[in-house]
Amino acid sequence: MSFEGVLFAKSADRHGYTIDDVTYAVTHPIRRASFDRDGARYVKLTGEHHGDPLVPSIEVMMKILPGRGIVVFHVNAEQGNFWSKDQQ
Repeated sequence: MSFEGVLFAKSADRHGYTIDDVTYAVTHPIRRASFDRDGARYVKLTGEHHGDPLVPSIEVMMKILPGRGIVVFHVNAEQGNFWSKDQQ
């Protein structure tokens, strides 16, 4: 699925979250980190989730490809070990 330069990879759709959920989390961040690898910038973030009091925040991972767009490849309810996982 694609929306205004953002590709929502099939792997990001596994848990039923949408591009709207990702947009909300990105604009309401809780924590964010980024790193560069192979000419791309990877962004790992947690942000607020709207509409479900049982899921107050979601975790998002995306890859920014200069001149080509953004690929969101992971979205899920925030898990306790998300920030302890190796990001590289």
